[in-house]
Amino acid sequence: MNFRGRRNARTQKGSWAPAAAETDGVEVPESLHALVEVLAEHAHDNWARQRLAEGWRHGRRRSDRRRTHPLLVPYADLTHEEQETDRLLALETVKLILLYGYTFEEPDPDGK
Repeated sequence: MNFRGRRNARTQKGSWAPAAAETDGVEVPESLHALVEVLAEHAHDNWARQRLAEGWRHGRRRSDRRRTHPLLVPYADLTHEEQETDRLLALETVKLILLYGYTFEEPDPDGK
């Protein structure tokens, strides 16, 4: 499947219409669910690292002016619902990889 040249469309009024790939029918094997969780935590950590580098800090409320955000905490400290945002991104990424015909190879448990 060719994935180059995909373009997001603009409607007649200039608003954006995302051209996301259709991944609803892609089945993610049970063996990849741990990877999805690792990717979700990694996505959160990268987001937090970027915010912290920009001078943001944890705060009870989000404030762009004060640069505070309540989600600047370790992934494990997020609620299940807050983790779900990162988990969905990770799951959709894995589904897209599978949709395009790529495969995953599980690591050797002995490290060989």
